[in-house]
Amino acid sequence: MNIKYALAASLLVSISAFAQKDELKALKKLNDKGAATQTYPAEYKTLLDKAEPLIGAASNDQKADFYFYKAQYAVGEIKKNQSLAPSMLPAAIADYNQVIELEKAGKKNHTEEIQTQILPTIKTMVVSAANDFNRAKDYKKASAAYALAYEVDKTDGVSLYNAAAMALNSQDYDSALKHYLELDRVGFTGEGTNYTATNKETNEVEGFPNQQTMDLSVKTGKYINPKAEKLPSLKGDIVKNIALIYAQKGETEKAKQAMANARKSNPNDTGLIIAEAELYLKTKDMASYKRLIEEAAQKSPNDPVLFFNLGVVSSEADPVEAEKYYKKAIELKPDYFDALVNMGVLAIRNEKKIVDEMNKLGNTAKDNQRYDVLKKQREGLYSNAIPYLEKAHKAKPEDQYVIQVLAGMYQALERMDDYKAMKAKLK
Repeated sequence: MNIKYALAASLLVSISAFAQKDELKALKKLNDKGAATQTYPAEYKTLLDKAEPLIGAASNDQKADFYFYKAQYAVGEIKKNQSLAPSMLPAAIADYNQVIELEKAGKKNHTEEIQTQILPTIKTMVVSAANDFNRAKDYKKASAAYALAYEVDKTDGVSLYNAAAMALNSQDYDSALKHYLELDRVGFTGEGTNYTATNKETNEVEGFPNQQTMDLSVKTGKYINPKAEKLPSLKGDIVKNIALIYAQKGETEKAKQAMANARKSNPNDTGLIIAEAELYLKTKDMASYKRLIEEAAQKSPNDPVLFFNLGVVSSEADPVEAEKYYKKAIELKPDYFDALVNMGVLAIRNEKKIVDEMNKLGNTAKDNQRYDVLKKQREGLYSNAIPYLEKAHKAKPEDQYVIQVLAGMYQALERMDDYKAMKAKLK
């Protein structure tokens, strides 16, 4: 009896193998036709559905063919209807990667096409969509698209970093944490060189993959102003965000441990020191915060960006300390726009308190006397702020925020000529 059952099972496997071979042959014909016309008929999907239950008993070559045809169908459907991409593209990419894995030890019928043509095309399409979502401020969809680009190309840490940043913007902290942890695991730093040149026809700055491509493009005469700019490490930002997300989720110990591990690997990274200081500031551990701030200042005494960042993280907890750091940044770099603006803003930090009190006053002689005192106090704040904002305006004459703030202050101080001149620059 057992022998009969064994023979029956063997016969079923044999029949299944013949059936799947026939379906795979038919799929190949339809795929070759579909690849040329970009259309996959309903029969294609029917054959896929018939072959799928049988594929477990297939050879690796047959499995590779099946997953290739399955992915091709999904991409064809997406090309007909872009809205299907979020639901169908992740599985298609997984199927293409499955083909590559299956073909590692056997015939490579599809690997080269997938790696050199299909996946790069999909990646370009996905990144373009992600950029569009980002411009439209649809950060949740942008994050998903950038994450998909990383799935297509696991060497593209920039796309995963963008996915994490977009998730953070959309307050999807779980997704952001997942992406940042992956970046940390693979050791992504973002360091490198950014090659750009200006297109003479469009006057737009365009990027190039390397120095050679940029130089060749400039030689054609189509591009000018080539630049090779060093990209700083994003390691500190990644680890900081991991820790801050843990803190946001109430997992303070995980946050501190994440930061401690990062500091062990990079004890002299001032970006990490500032990130750790910011973490302790958020957890109200002021002693640790001040210790770390002082450590950072000692390690990079001539770095204006460092002192600017120290000013930023200190501004809420200790405005006097923040002012000291901003002034140091400006001393090291007199035209430091952001530091000048922040000094101007810091100078008027008590304005709201003064204005609120002014608005509550009545019309009695005592109230009027108090109003005059408060008005002079506010004017004093403006007088302290204006020199910094005027220097900021000189550094970036087109910045509308600075122009608007200066115009308002000039008007309040009844400096009407200055007010009119600044108002004329508003767009």
